Amino acid sequence: MKLSQKNLFKKQTIELQNSKIHIKTQYFGNKNEFDISYENILPNKYDIKKNNFVILGFSIFFYLLSSAVYYWRFIEGDQTVEGEASIVWAIIGTILLIIALISTENVWKINIVNNQFIKIYKKSPNNSGVNDFIANMFYQRNKYLIENYGRVNSKLNYENQYNNFQWLKKMEVINESEFNSMIQDLDLEFGKQSNKIGFSRHEIN
Repeated sequence: MKLSQKNLFKKQTIELQNSKIHIKTQYFGNKNEFDISYENILPNKYDIKKNNFVILGFSIFFYLLSSAVYYWRFIEGDQTVEGEASIVWAIIGTILLIIALISTENVWKINIVNNQFIKIYKKSPNNSGVNDFIANMFYQRNKYLIENYGRVNSKLNYENQYNNFQWLKKMEVINESEFNSMIQDLDLEFGKQSNKIGFSRHEIN
């Protein structure tokens, strides 16, 4: 499954693969490609909305100023007003408008390890398409992690498998009930019995 997005000067494509997602970005002609493994994708998404109305307001002000200067210099013929000022104010207004548009965000932020994150634009190509893609990404992530870390294997170390199941719960791949069921299967495979007393876990060989 692939999601292609455009946002002003940036293009990005996110593709779901067997063990990872592959991301291609293009920004002002610069291209970049990288992979993120499902192990590194954290479980939650966050709604990010940011608008720079102050900068946008200044941009509108300079456009109005440019229009006023143009009007008095070239329409009313007021020679005391410098015509070049109209161009200067228009350029400043355009620069501020670009800054306002670039810094405006309406995205889903999905955290990954090392305090990094993925930005997915909410409305490109549309809300439902983006939401379906994100839901499918988490589904593929969970499926992959279960298949690779959520199966009891007698040939692997007991402690490592126990830690894997704890990690799956922390990553919200499994819930508490599923975690307990996995531990029971693990104990059974290794010939152990589990007795819970308070918050302690005692194992009897």
